[in-house]
Amino acid sequence: MKSKAKARAEADEVEAKARPKAKSKAEAKAKPKAGAKTEAEPKAKSRGESRFAVIEAQGRQFRVAQDEEHILPHLGKEPGEEIRVERVLLVSDGGDVQVGRPLVEGAVVVMQVVGGEKGEKITVGTYKRRKKYRRKIGYRDTLTRVKILGIDLPKEEKRGKHGS
Repeated sequence: MKSKAKARAEADEVEAKARPKAKSKAEAKAKPKAGAKTEAEPKAKSRGESRFAVIEAQGRQFRVAQDEEHILPHLGKEPGEEIRVERVLLVSDGGDVQVGRPLVEGAVVVMQVVGGEKGEKITVGTYKRRKKYRRKIGYRDTLTRVKILGIDLPKEEKRGKHGS
């Protein structure tokens, strides 16, 4: 009589020969990744890898691109007014990236104020110990919604041969 272990091993071999050859885990994992890359590349090209910039406004940094709307801290401007932000820290134009040290010279982001908003309510409690004094205070920050009209880069001078 055969042992149970030998019988199982023989049965597994027979099944393996009958089944079509299975891909190893490494091959199965490698192929979808390669396919995903080829699928992702046309998406990036179809987008055109548009221009974006990192700006500093009211002490905070924002990544902005043309035709986007952003909510910034209160700027004190009326709806419809245009704002030019010259504190541009980085500009990416497709594959070309300009990093400022600390600012990109001549780069300007033009935006238009869409309107004003109030932020999320923040509740603060204050009390004085042993005096039965408690107060609950609420606060809502004022914000400004803006639409990015464009990112302007400085015109580079074209020089002749050898920088002359």
